[in-house]
Amino acid sequence: MNYNRLIRIYGFNCIVIVFVLLLSYPFLAAAQENRQKIWLEELNRIEKQVNAFKPNPAYPDDPFILVTLKEAIAGSREENGGIGACLVREDTGEIVETGHNRQFEPYHRSDLHAEMDLLNRYEEKVRTRRLGGRGNPSTVEARGFAGIVLYSSVEPCPMCLTRIINAGIKKVLYAASDETGGMAQRISSLPPFWSNKAKGNIYQAAECSPELVAIAKRLFHPMGKLKNR
Repeated sequence: MNYNRLIRIYGFNCIVIVFVLLLSYPFLAAAQENRQKIWLEELNRIEKQVNAFKPNPAYPDDPFILVTLKEAIAGSREENGGIGACLVREDTGEIVETGHNRQFEPYHRSDLHAEMDLLNRYEEKVRTRRLGGRGNPSTVEARGFAGIVLYSSVEPCPMCLTRIINAGIKKVLYAASDETGGMAQRISSLPPFWSNKAKGNIYQAAECSPELVAIAKRLFHPMGKLKNR
């Protein structure tokens, strides 16, 4: 076997591959830039549609899902995931906190899904303590989520749902189902500790306009496509 000949052939092939990659890079970069431009144009259309939308009295959750969609748009503009969420006092309808996906920008945080960002912000704001101080195991009443509903533009994933359960939130309503990654419809598949802890709680689709559900899906599906992460 002529090893020198093989080395020359291998070297030549490497040169050809590098040359082809160098030639193709401008076209690949242009294609990526074009995809970003197309999505930003679509995002502008979605934002215009959301801003023009008038809540339908027949769908009581429209005002709150609308807030989650505006947050989802903010997330998309930051090149994060297009999911938003908010916390609402059920008795008054007051929106007490909002949040959106911040997983990729300004730097990578694998935990910062929309619901996680939302709960971080609220818990940091209220900073509740154990009743009776340190050493008191009674924390449920002190968590600050009594009477609060969590709205999300998309069904929470397993990570977010277990955080929601642990926070003591009893009611979660979402616009779009996530058939491949959502956990709210699969409560029984959680480990027994979490599924038992979730008993009696409400995790279901919001009563919102079909138009808002469609927008939530449009914002959700392009996640991660703006950048090759």
